[in-house]
Amino acid sequence: MAAIRLWGLVVLSLHLAAFQLAEESFWSVWSYTFFPPWLGWTLALLAGALIIPPVSQAVARAIQSLWERLLTLPGPPQVWYGVAAVLAGLLFWLARLRHLRWGDSYMLSVALSYPDLDLRIIYNWQAPLTVFLHQRLWQFVANPLLGWPVEMVYAAVSILSGIIFVYVLLTFTAWLGRTRLETAVLAGLVLSTGSIQLFFGYVENYTVISLGLLITLFLAWRTLQSEIQPVWPVLALSLTNAFHPSTVFLWPGMLILVWLSWRRGHSSPQKILLQTVLPPLMVAGGVLALMESGDHGLSAFLGEDQPGGGDTVWFVPLFEIDPDWARYQHYTMFSAAHLLDWSNVHFLISPFGLPLALMALVTIRRFGLTLFDRPAERDFGLFLGVSALTYVLLTWLWNPDYGGRKDWDLFAPSAFVYTLLAGYLLVHTLRQEKLREAGLFVIAVSLLHTAAWIFTNTHALPRE
Repeated sequence: MAAIRLWGLVVLSLHLAAFQLAEESFWSVWSYTFFPPWLGWTLALLAGALIIPPVSQAVARAIQSLWERLLTLPGPPQVWYGVAAVLAGLLFWLARLRHLRWGDSYMLSVALSYPDLDLRIIYNWQAPLTVFLHQRLWQFVANPLLGWPVEMVYAAVSILSGIIFVYVLLTFTAWLGRTRLETAVLAGLVLSTGSIQLFFGYVENYTVISLGLLITLFLAWRTLQSEIQPVWPVLALSLTNAFHPSTVFLWPGMLILVWLSWRRGHSSPQKILLQTVLPPLMVAGGVLALMESGDHGLSAFLGEDQPGGGDTVWFVPLFEIDPDWARYQHYTMFSAAHLLDWSNVHFLISPFGLPLALMALVTIRRFGLTLFDRPAERDFGLFLGVSALTYVLLTWLWNPDYGGRKDWDLFAPSAFVYTLLAGYLLVHTLRQEKLREAGLFVIAVSLLHTAAWIFTNTHALPRE
């Protein structure tokens, strides 16, 4: 608890210091400067006051009282999950982005609707199904029927994905948490991440895959509960890969899931092998057929549209930047500049995710704790841990062409995975009373961080 409180106070202090810190070096807290200083201090002090036990307990009692009243409402929980998701969608719309500042937002808004049909982007190997889906929705539905530009199509898909994401998350955490408190902490941690920005009308190729990742995790949980066959999470991940290939880094975790299913006797080796191999092959074959139908098949994949961004270099250079591609290579692998940029990315998308996971692991190791009562819980922890580890490894290795500040969205979906891991470890490590105090404080500070960033959406910021 002491370490959690200390880190929470560090997070608050960094936000308050943002008014004096250099924006170029501490851009992950830059959004806090959009608040008037008096408001920034007031909100930070209110969040910080939750480390005081009487304050925390009073707030917890108020929340619990409200929660108990909500439980008296008629209807199954799924109905109210749907209501909450729709209300979240309304918030996503009202606070949606008003700019095309980050990533390829501006390029996508132009390229997918370019007047010259020979130059218009329909097929693209960087995000095959994502680009195809948005372009076709614009060309055949949104533009002729509604007069929408491409960016409005992306915004609508972003918000719709967010609504489904919230519904799936609430359903998933209701299964994952053993008590209502655990469910609330798990859902609150994920919903308060900075990565939730992806659902505020965000114009880029990472919103659908964030939903796909959550569905994959949910199906993986159900597989380890012996409720469904592993073919379903395998298929979900395969489809997510087709929307954006960066998610292939989750396959080590998926292979562990399949192995765990086989070891527990859920299926025969032959059936497990078919369930593991056939879905990605079928999805890959379908994507290849789609791309070939647009004369943008393997030749383009191996040529002008090969993955790797503007310089076609996948990973951050080890020791030396290529002078010819200095525009796309901002630092070397083990430089201080890379570490600072990487740290800013993860602080922006989830200020508590990695620190909480690390604190929990250190505590488990130090005291020799046995966290899981059931094999299914232990196996899911292993699957989730490997998936989070490989995804975080991607964020360190992969070269962001525009630098971390503008390309934060490329790595943002990883926060949903490792923050869920952090919450999963936390609810299994702390006793209920400690969990209530820690969860309330962490979620409050995380919400403040994310709210400040969402607040900037209402400003028409210039492109970087």
